[in-house]
Amino acid sequence: MSWEWKLIGALLMLVTGAAVAKARIAHEKKKLWVLDAWLGLLLYTRAQIDCYLMPLEEIFRSADGELIRAAGAGSARRSQKELLDAALPYLDRESARLLTSWLCELGNGYREEQLRRCDYYLAALEKERERLAAALPARLKLCTATSICAAVGTAILLW
Repeated sequence: MSWEWKLIGALLMLVTGAAVAKARIAHEKKKLWVLDAWLGLLLYTRAQIDCYLMPLEEIFRSADGELIRAAGAGSARRSQKELLDAALPYLDRESARLLTSWLCELGNGYREEQLRRCDYYLAALEKERERLAAALPARLKLCTATSICAAVGTAILLW
């Protein structure tokens, strides 16, 4: 095999590594974006319970469509469970556990109890968001380094 073809193959491996790095970085950033959307949805739900004491289905139906899309549902209106299931690939284990618990407890109890539960989950999710935001730069570097190194290593092995 001529060296030109080997060079083209090595360059293709590097381009593939860069594309994988870009996709992994976008996925890591979207994790924080989805968690922010869920925090916004939780704040909205808390405000609706506090002011109007609306039924849960009505609260989620009246939420901003952009907020629902950002939380993971895409363009269609879905139930709370379907919304969470769509967001699970972007949520870490602790955030998913907290949101699942919040959705299970939501609608049970009196207004004051629901507001206290919303406050608790807001505080816990904000703490989780701060942890994820602090770790984001290191995770982005790790995604880039591992993808590029894997591509370079593969190109060297195939040379």
